[in-house]
Amino acid sequence: MSETVAKLREISDDELVRLHDAHAKKTVVGTTHYLAELGRRDQQRATDARLRYTRQMTRMTVVITIATLINLILIAVTLVR
Repeated sequence: MSETVAKLREISDDELVRLHDAHAKKTVVGTTHYLAELGRRDQQRATDARLRYTRQMTRMTVVITIATLINLILIAVTLVR
């Protein structure tokens, strides 16, 4: 018997792992099981890379914004003289 979607969403990650491991002892898997895990890992690596790029872009944006503000201040000071 399987849980409803609502029940599955209520179960903690640790409990899901425990339930999986208990059922896995009685189940035979095909090669797709391993391919799915490889795909999940590839997706996680891609997600991690996108997050790194996003952080780099955020830092670059902050640096460029600060440089632009400094440039504007220098221009304003020069024009006031």
